[in-house]
Amino acid sequence: MKNSFDRKIVAGFTLALALLLAIEGLLFRSTVTDEETGQMVAHTHEVLIRIQELILRLTDAETARRGFIMTGRDRYLTHYTNAVLRVSKVFDDLRQLTRDNPQQQQKCDALEPLVRRRFAVYAESISARHPGTDNEAQMKLTEQGQAIMEEIRKLIAQMDETERVLRKSRQATASANLKKTRRIAVVGSVASVALLVWVFVMLVGENQRRQRAERALQKANEELEVRVGKRTAELTNVLAGYQRAEQEIKKLNEELERRVVERTGQLQAANNELEAFSYSVSHDLRAPLRHIGGFAEMLRQEASTALGEKSRQHLEVIAESARQMGRLIDSLLSFSRVGRTELKQTRVNMDELVREVQQEVGRDTEGRQIEWEVGPLPAVLGDRSMLKQVWVNLIGNAVKYTRARGSARIDIRCEKTPDHEWQYCVRDNGAGFDMQYAHKLFGVFQRLHRAEEFEGTGIGLANVRRIVHRHGGRTWAEGKVNEGAAFYFTLPDSPVD
Repeated sequence: MKNSFDRKIVAGFTLALALLLAIEGLLFRSTVTDEETGQMVAHTHEVLIRIQELILRLTDAETARRGFIMTGRDRYLTHYTNAVLRVSKVFDDLRQLTRDNPQQQQKCDALEPLVRRRFAVYAESISARHPGTDNEAQMKLTEQGQAIMEEIRKLIAQMDETERVLRKSRQATASANLKKTRRIAVVGSVASVALLVWVFVMLVGENQRRQRAERALQKANEELEVRVGKRTAELTNVLAGYQRAEQEIKKLNEELERRVVERTGQLQAANNELEAFSYSVSHDLRAPLRHIGGFAEMLRQEASTALGEKSRQHLEVIAESARQMGRLIDSLLSFSRVGRTELKQTRVNMDELVREVQQEVGRDTEGRQIEWEVGPLPAVLGDRSMLKQVWVNLIGNAVKYTRARGSARIDIRCEKTPDHEWQYCVRDNGAGFDMQYAHKLFGVFQRLHRAEEFEGTGIGLANVRRIVHRHGGRTWAEGKVNEGAAFYFTLPDSPVD
């Protein structure tokens, strides 16, 4: 069964990775096509701008010429000269921009002699301007220039129409490519996320199956111990004084010890294997999720103006799903790490540790009114980094679940129990919880509030219980809906230097 489960996980993960790589290839190719089409559309815009600017500069030259003919002022000649230079510059730019379009190049070839002829007429008109000039001659030159200008306008209008048709075609191509990219991103990403979720659900299901097997093994051991006890009592009563009874009892005890050791070893190996497998699979899930989030963000940035509102919502759903999956994987890795990390026991100053955590969560409490009550907290023998995680989770939860309170109150205390333990307590006046669900609080991915109300992955308190148990302590909680909650954990009263 284990080999079958492993094959399903590997097959699902391989399929998801293959699908993601295929999607990445298609997205890359589609993105390159979108970029090339966008550049072509921008190029067409630039040609249209140069065409309009050519008309404008020719009109500027005509206006300056008329001003000089009418007034004789030299400043109009300066304007005219500048306009001629700009026309030449714009015409050169237009030729360069349309070098990939033979049709437009032909029109440029036809347009160039017309522009030269028009400027020749203007030059003759400017040269002929002097006192006593024949107005009729100037009128003929003006009419001749206008006739040439009409031909120029016709050619420019044809060039403008050609570029507008070309722009419309390229914009249609860009729109089609964008729709294709959107379909690839949405369909492919949703399929990849679905496969990854399926692998994750199978992993969680296998973990639950192992837990059920552990409980069944414990029950079997208890039943075996009861049977051995009864059998031992029967043999003691019936065969008291006989060597055979003593040997049988000894044999039964040895068999029981062997089976307990064997079952314990099997259970430990299974748990170690599950933790290693959980860490490996969770770690390997990160890369495809980063790709999904990265490509979704790339698509949103590059094509946001062309996407509809619904498409942008689809992209946001993909990105948020990837981020949520990443948070779940990080939480699973953290939970797995707690079980494997070696305890490094040192003297831990709990007062100092709580102050440190208070400063860290202070960034989330700006603008809030929180009344802190922190009693003396004795030093203990333990792993400082792990115990810090305990305080981060408990104090962080107290801050989070009192968010709706205008005046929040958080009380941190410690007292000595009759069993020679230190009992720590973090109490708040926040949202609280229903005590009938208290047994779920410290389970993996168990939440008693909706994600819309309070953020989180449901792994924090599971980490707290695991760390405290590794230190030889206990955890529990008390609460009431809308009246706050109190979380307790104990640590052995070990001598601390």
